[in-house]
Amino acid sequence: MSSLEKKRGIKEPETSAMPFRKGNYRLLIIGVLILLMGYALLLQPAQFVDSRMFSAALYIAPWVIVGGFGILIYAILKK
Repeated sequence: MSSLEKKRGIKEPETSAMPFRKGNYRLLIIGVLILLMGYALLLQPAQFVDSRMFSAALYIAPWVIVGGFGILIYAILKK
C-alpha cells in the first residue's frame, strides 16, 4: 500500500475466509439427508387412504421435509 493510499484512508480489500466452517458443512449434509428421507417417505405405494388408516406419507413426511429445510436454513445462517 502506498503512502498516498494510507493518507486517503483507502484500505486493501481483506482476503475473504471460507464462508462456512466444518460445522456448517456437517449441518448442510445432515439437512440434505433428512430432506432425502422425507421425500423417500413420500414415495410409498399410493393406496387409498381413509381416516382410519395411518399413512407416513401423509402425516410424517411433510414434517420431516420441513425439518430438513429448517436445518438447511440454520446451517446457512449460523456463523
